[in-house]
Amino acid sequence: MVVVFTKFPINPDHKEDFANYAKESFGEKGLTEQEGFIRMELLKPQDFPPGHKNNTFIIATYWQSKEAFMKYTQSEAFRKAHENLPPREWFAGQPTVEVYEVIKEKTK
Repeated sequence: MVVVFTKFPINPDHKEDFANYAKESFGEKGLTEQEGFIRMELLKPQDFPPGHKNNTFIIATYWQSKEAFMKYTQSEAFRKAHENLPPREWFAGQPTVEVYEVIKEKTK
């Protein structure tokens, strides 16, 4: 299994705008129908430790394999998911994508 983290550094003035946009839009254009897709989580930043400002939202998607994720990146669902993006002024930097292989998992 792989986990893909897409990180969005957001201008502090637009945190709530982005949160609302992300809740309404992310994962709504065919993601769940993709072969190998397991789940998606949208993570809203929290300030910690006190005094430290965190403005990076993260979308975590879980896939059966890296190949399944790569296939998704070439799909019509992926293309549609990346249309009509939020305004550039909402961003404090360029989004990044990180892919990790799960090598140990524990659940309650």
